Amino acid sequence: MSDTKPVCVGLILAGGGSTRMGIDKSLLRREQQTMLTFSRSLLSTLGLDTHISGGRQGMADVTPQAGPLGGIYSSLKTLQSDALLVLPVDMPLLTPKLLHQLMDVGERLGVPVCYEDCYLPLYLPVNAGLRNYLDEVFAEGSQQPRSIKKMLSALGGKQLPLSDRQPLINANTPEEWQSAMALLAGGHDQQ
Repeated sequence: MSDTKPVCVGLILAGGGSTRMGIDKSLLRREQQTMLTFSRSLLSTLGLDTHISGGRQGMADVTPQAGPLGGIYSSLKTLQSDALLVLPVDMPLLTPKLLHQLMDVGERLGVPVCYEDCYLPLYLPVNAGLRNYLDEVFAEGSQQPRSIKKMLSALGGKQLPLSDRQPLINANTPEEWQSAMALLAGGHDQQ
């Protein structure tokens, strides 16, 4: 067994239609930066090269409108890495500390890792098992659900407990966005 740390790449999922928000969520401004810039800075803080799936600036989806799993699948057609740290572009309270914990546990155990009942952000080892699973799910005529939850179950993923769930709030509507911005203005811990 090698003592070499796996090469992990950051992947921001920015391909959703933002229909409930009414505007592109990646362009929403969190303090002085867009959500896309904020997401990049989170991954940069961890020393990760960052790539974007979907949206105007990201890699095109192999299978259009296939949700987060489709973004992951599409990225694997282009990126070369041992692991992905995947986050959605709509989590304005996410912290580097939480992402670092996912990476630490994922690298140690060699399995996909997320937080309990929240499938993104996600540490995802890139291996033959993952590639085979996604190839089957996205095969023409496949009836398998395109679900991160199902993928985690199939690949023996681990869900970590988390007492403070506020950092995992994702803003899909203007009301959710305003609520998250109120928490941020109120000094929500951003470690």
